Amino acid sequence: MTMFFLNIGPLNEINAAEKEFRGVWVSTVWGIDYPSKATTDVETLKKDAIKILDNVEDMGFNAVFLQVRSCSDAIYNSKIYPWSKYLTGKQGLSPENNFDPLEFFIEEAHKRGIELHAWINPYRVTASAQDNDKLSSNNPAVLNKELTVLHTDGKLYFNPGEPRARELIIDGIEEILDNYDVDGIHLDDYFYPDKNFNDAATYAKYGEGFTDINDWRRNNNDVLIKEINEAVDNKNPDIKFGVSPAGIWANKTTSNLGSDTDGWGTYINQFADTRYWVKQGYVDYIMPQIYWNIGYRIADYNTLISWWSDVVKDTNVKLYIGQAAYRAVGAEPNSVWYNGAEIEKQIELNRTNSYISGYCMFSYKSFLNNKMLYSAIKNVNKTENTSPVNDEITPIEQDYQYYTMNYKKNSGEHDDYIVMYYDNEGEKEILPRSRFDNSKNKVIGLSSKTGKFGTMYNKPVFDDIEDNLNVDNIKYIAARNIIIGYNGSFNPEQNIKRADFGLMLMRMLEIENLEGINGFSDTSVDDYYFEELATAKRYGLMLGVGNNKFEPQNEITRQDIFVMTYRAMKALDMINIETDDSAINVYNDKDNISDYAVEAISYFTQNEILTEVNGNIEPVKIADRAEIADFLAKLLKSDVMMTIS
Repeated sequence: MTMFFLNIGPLNEINAAEKEFRGVWVSTVWGIDYPSKATTDVETLKKDAIKILDNVEDMGFNAVFLQVRSCSDAIYNSKIYPWSKYLTGKQGLSPENNFDPLEFFIEEAHKRGIELHAWINPYRVTASAQDNDKLSSNNPAVLNKELTVLHTDGKLYFNPGEPRARELIIDGIEEILDNYDVDGIHLDDYFYPDKNFNDAATYAKYGEGFTDINDWRRNNNDVLIKEINEAVDNKNPDIKFGVSPAGIWANKTTSNLGSDTDGWGTYINQFADTRYWVKQGYVDYIMPQIYWNIGYRIADYNTLISWWSDVVKDTNVKLYIGQAAYRAVGAEPNSVWYNGAEIEKQIELNRTNSYISGYCMFSYKSFLNNKMLYSAIKNVNKTENTSPVNDEITPIEQDYQYYTMNYKKNSGEHDDYIVMYYDNEGEKEILPRSRFDNSKNKVIGLSSKTGKFGTMYNKPVFDDIEDNLNVDNIKYIAARNIIIGYNGSFNPEQNIKRADFGLMLMRMLEIENLEGINGFSDTSVDDYYFEELATAKRYGLMLGVGNNKFEPQNEITRQDIFVMTYRAMKALDMINIETDDSAINVYNDKDNISDYAVEAISYFTQNEILTEVNGNIEPVKIADRAEIADFLAKLLKSDVMMTIS
């Protein structure tokens, strides 16, 4: 007999969820954030960049979105776009000694462990009408005037309906990817400026197959996003591509798919079908600019993050939230934005939502202009890394022992359905970790129970699994009463909720429930799963999603069933090898595996419990009953579950 005495210390929220993405926009248009003043002086440009990155690191951000092309210009050495006037004071004028700010930013950011994303405005040629006649002679808008449109706001734009204009934008992106070690390509909310765009002639020229100019316009943006995504993937699939649209796609009053809001939507006004881009996988992340407060009648923050969460659900697209740090600057004491209070509340709300992977703040200088805001964001980022998910964890004492019993197999009996049971006052409780050894004609069981044991043949029969690829493992796991059927059916394609999978784990590991303890804040003592989840929480077997929440009614992804199982096994001291993260390289879709799931998937891959199917692991796919049965059966059949450390 071997007894476990596990002394488990506090576990951090960061361990229960993927590392939070924390970005900040650094604007160059109008000199908002960089540089402090337009100049060609190298030392000033370097000093400004270092100050920004030092402060970004100090505040706990891990990504910078640097505006490298705010208009038809650049703050890097480009053969396509002239040097930006916002950098040196005059368009086309280079910094001294061919200094390249983008290259410098990348080098310094990476020294600090900060990602550097190149942020571009694809269609905007000028940011003010006064600049229309100040473009340098080598500006592509001057060299290709036929690709531009003078809008009613007085500014120049590249025409989204011109294929050559889109090619020009993509050529510029490929130039960045070829010459700079950026971590991402980023577009913000500048698409068509509004519905009054003067492109009727272009529509007549290129609009064949469309009966509505607005649908054609949306298609132009769709094509651009799709082709940028392809260009980035072709250059380097590890580089992220994402878009940060205005926060409202469409109101429910204009589309039954829209949000319960009453604001300006991108689908109608900018012809940017951002929802479609997510569903089609044209972006790696979507970062809606939700610049309104919690409870705002026209566009409630909570309503919108819930709507966007539903958009990314069942996709491989990450959701980051664009937040309005600038609203705290100059806010009066009676404002919800005063001293960053609203920003803190919004981040706390983000962290209760399992679909939100982080945020980005607009913009950097807001934090320099409000010391309390600076302190608030620094504190909330620090808190995210250190706040325990469990208020207390009780050391678990599990007393496991091997049992063996003779069994003479009858004709026609299958090894998989011969199990050991524990007789609890006339009720037979099957031991999940029991199996028949055909070579010895014995049933071997591993259990924490003591008392009367026996053996039995327990073959489940279902009317809906014979054509399922996992039929054998479904029967194996059902024979051990870990997943049961319904009125003769198994329902293999039905999805399982997080709480129900938690019950299966507790059942498989034979963890006895504790009484009179606190559970996760989003569970109730009346819930059928309360005691099991509360017990798992107290023992540190299940960590939840952060902020003492478990989201019991949410469906569970494949990677989360692996992570929950691995964490429980690790807490029970059942992990007996060092994991090698390179094990995930066998999967074509390894880049879709969240950071927090790499260790678990690597472990189960090394132990041949997980194997690729058509080259993939499908980590973010919602798990169905058949998939869960297959995984748990393979785990139970392995030696991993029959080992006492």
